[in-house]
Amino acid sequence: MQEATKYLNIVKARGESQKPLNRLYRLVRKPAMLQMAYMNLYGNEGANTPGIDPEDVIDGMSLGRIQRLSEELREGRFQWKPVKRVYIPKSSGKRRPLGIPGWKDKMVQESIRLLLTAYYEPRFSDLSHGFRNGRGCHTALTQIAYTGGWTGVKWFIEGDIKGCFDNIDHGILLSLLRRDIEDDRFMKLMREMLQAGYMEDWRYHQTYSGTPQGGVVSPLLSNVYLHELDEYVETTLIPHYTRGEERRRNPEYKYWRNVRQYAKRKGKRERFQEAEAMMRQLPYGDPQDPGFRRLKYVRYADDFLLGLAGPKSEAVEIKEAIREFLRDQLNLEMSEEKTLVTHAATTPAKFLGYGITAPITDTKQTGKRRALNGKIQLRMPKSVLAEWISKYTRNGKPIHRKELTVSSDYDIVKQYAWELNGLYHYYSPAINVGELYDLKYVMYSSLTRTLANKHRMTVTQVLRKHETRENGLKTLMVVVEREGKQPLVAKFGNTPLRRKRTITTIPDAIVKVHASRLSE
Repeated sequence: MQEATKYLNIVKARGESQKPLNRLYRLVRKPAMLQMAYMNLYGNEGANTPGIDPEDVIDGMSLGRIQRLSEELREGRFQWKPVKRVYIPKSSGKRRPLGIPGWKDKMVQESIRLLLTAYYEPRFSDLSHGFRNGRGCHTALTQIAYTGGWTGVKWFIEGDIKGCFDNIDHGILLSLLRRDIEDDRFMKLMREMLQAGYMEDWRYHQTYSGTPQGGVVSPLLSNVYLHELDEYVETTLIPHYTRGEERRRNPEYKYWRNVRQYAKRKGKRERFQEAEAMMRQLPYGDPQDPGFRRLKYVRYADDFLLGLAGPKSEAVEIKEAIREFLRDQLNLEMSEEKTLVTHAATTPAKFLGYGITAPITDTKQTGKRRALNGKIQLRMPKSVLAEWISKYTRNGKPIHRKELTVSSDYDIVKQYAWELNGLYHYYSPAINVGELYDLKYVMYSSLTRTLANKHRMTVTQVLRKHETRENGLKTLMVVVEREGKQPLVAKFGNTPLRRKRTITTIPDAIVKVHASRLSE
């Protein structure tokens, strides 16, 4: 592991100094790198799921197998196998294709991923958050709501790339890698990986575009590809649409402020109150000031969001400029039906399962100053709450879940707690996260009915047996005693559903389950 870490540090230093990489293929095949790849992969769910070769699995893994794989790479005998394509259901009722590579291919991909991550991570934009260590949906939302200077934006541009990962151009991707990597053997390895194809119903299909389905290196390659978009926005669009230190004073606001001062000096109370009321309805700065513009940007995977402090006509210009860049430079198509220009104060922008607004209100004041105008607000969409409530109700009433009655009481309570806590942790930064109490009430009733149905008991009997109070909240608790060990305890309902202003990253698994925006 120390030897592999040494290699990664060398590659990282090259990336930080923006120097090209050479002899990278030698590092990919190093036994130390393949051992680290194995350590990263062996605990993953599905690590032992076979690809097209039922013998190519993790079972029986040894240093000898790693050494033989290293020799195959060194001698040029290693060949990528097509991935096995299967389909998994989506929340919309449709099915999504999933590729399953063989174990040897996964190990080589992971070795590649480790090295390319070390090289490219220092070079990636701070405005990119998808598939990166220490970053995720919540860091992207933090940048929008708190640290990215988005206050005051008037227009949102919601960006979505149509079939992004399936349409990545192999030629463009290889040219981007070749720009930084001077190693013909490595580039040949990458080209053959991209063109390995897939097997579906035992029929081989060639791949002409896209990154390897189910491949551990695919998210990183997509970031290398879309980094070109980040660079374009940061170096071209943002400088062009950002100018001025502050807005010039609004002439109408200035007029009424003078009226207020005059009325105060003359003791004209009614005129003073009229002027104050008018000032509370007017912006301090001139919203039409042509000398002031701000453009903000953030990206997570193939979804991106821009915020413009400026007129709608310029927001439409920006949308068109990005569409042309994606088409001409990356051979990608922007989804017209999902790429929208919306007014920040009136229409929530959809991003990472949230509704994002920058509302205008004259009523909320702090020290006689309007405190919320233009401030970014993160909201949990009403549709999310309605969708989750519908899973536990029929005709508006809570129901039991028959499929869970074969499980133990402990597992049933654990399942309900996992579902609610996962949803809460994802939406905890939302200002309306407290609305989840409506869902909690429904889930609590559904849980008690599920336990009652399993044991042929009444709901009242279930409550007498399992209900307690914790953190001042009604809590359903199941305790499983174990001889010589600590008891197993499952609880539902003991977590207060309060808003958390401090946002942290969360596991991708929770994102995939609870951010419906990402699952479509």
